Amino acid sequence: MQQRPQSSIVLLMIIMAVVMGLGGFLALSYLSNRPSAPEGMAAVMVDGVEVMVQLNAAKTVDIVGPGEMAVTLPEQTAVPQTETLPQVEPPTEVPTLPPPTETPLPPTATPVPDKIIFESYTVQSGDSLYSIADRLDTSIALMAQYYISAQDLTPGNVIQLPIGNPLYCPGKRPYAVGEGDTAYSVAKRFNIDKEELQAINGLNDDYIIRVADILCVP
Repeated sequence: MQQRPQSSIVLLMIIMAVVMGLGGFLALSYLSNRPSAPEGMAAVMVDGVEVMVQLNAAKTVDIVGPGEMAVTLPEQTAVPQTETLPQVEPPTEVPTLPPPTETPLPPTATPVPDKIIFESYTVQSGDSLYSIADRLDTSIALMAQYYISAQDLTPGNVIQLPIGNPLYCPGKRPYAVGEGDTAYSVAKRFNIDKEELQAINGLNDDYIIRVADILCVP
């Protein structure tokens, strides 16, 4: 009677050993046949469910209980500081100036030659104011205007004789107006009419000429 319980215990232990051995064999077979976790991944059992977790040393895995919510904060990415470049202002556009306009120079006025010039004259024997005034380009009145008198007419004496300037009458001759001359008498002497004498010398409508003046005649 005492051997039966012991035999039952031994038999139960044998059965349990067989079951455990079979379970261990099956577990080893499962582990050896399941695919290996990818690099950087690990298998974790959560509530009896195998979960593949990616390994990241920079993150912490928190396992929360039922009814709790896992909050994953967004990963803060360091934004590289961009070097601020100095702002360069665009060059100011310089307006293109038109080329300077050449200002024409006013015409140079041609100087009018003097009416009267002076000629060195050596007094000859027998000279008088009348004989010297026979020249067209001087007159007694013109000589008197420059203080030449009969006392200056000593033979051999050199006087500065006032005469009409030939350059004053280009293409014509200078004539010194004497006492008693009129525009009509001068025009008649040189075979022209008084209108032509007027046009040549710019006389006024009254044809007035003055003693000791210089006229231009043909």
